[in-house]
Amino acid sequence: MEYNFRPQWRPWFFQMRQIPACARCGNQHRQTFCFAARNSKVQRCTAESKSQKDRDSRRIKEYFDSKSLTRSLPFANLRDSAFQNCLDFTSIPKYELTCVKQKLSLEQTKGESQTEEIQNLREQLLHLQSVSVENEKLRADVLRLQDNQKRQSFNIDNCQNHVKRINDLELYLQRKIDFIFDLQQKYEETATEKRQLFNENSILHFKVDDYYKQIGELNVKLKASASENEQLRSTLNQRTVYQNQNRNFQPQFGYFR
Repeated sequence: MEYNFRPQWRPWFFQMRQIPACARCGNQHRQTFCFAARNSKVQRCTAESKSQKDRDSRRIKEYFDSKSLTRSLPFANLRDSAFQNCLDFTSIPKYELTCVKQKLSLEQTKGESQTEEIQNLREQLLHLQSVSVENEKLRADVLRLQDNQKRQSFNIDNCQNHVKRINDLELYLQRKIDFIFDLQQKYEETATEKRQLFNENSILHFKVDDYYKQIGELNVKLKASASENEQLRSTLNQRTVYQNQNRNFQPQFGYFR
């Protein structure tokens, strides 16, 4: 079944200038004048079933119903020339011209804003260049400070080691001082004990001197008593001798009265 897809505002009897292409061979001619279809032996189905007829009639009805909507328009029966006369062809260039003018004005405003932005960017670039120079100087200062810090850290480590050694020496010295203080205390204690012993020894010497004096006096007394004893002994001896002599010279008959 063949459908006609020409514009809807044209009348149904309008003849198309361009011949449609053949669906069988692809050339521009009517299907009735298709020699390829005549030469080819195509077996056509002469009898159609009832379902196919109902389907075709339904499709044709739907097609004409959809086409009736376009026929109800006011310019449905107008030709192309009459429809073109009704149109204003200058509206499109005018609209495009206004659009171009608006775009130009926008581009000009954008260009002015971009020139201002370029000027600002140049100023920022100069500022950034000065900042980059300052950053280089600061980087050199930072590197110098890092070197100084490393040296100071090395010196600090040495100082810490020296401080540690000094602290160790101070602890050792404090221990020695404590030991010396203990020795001093012990020496003072021994000195006090020595003084006490010296005092006691002096007291004992005084006592010994007294004892020696007493012993000397006793020796003198002993010597005196010994001399007295000798005298007494001598007197006793004399008496005994005298008595013995007297006994030897006694008479035989009695003593003399």
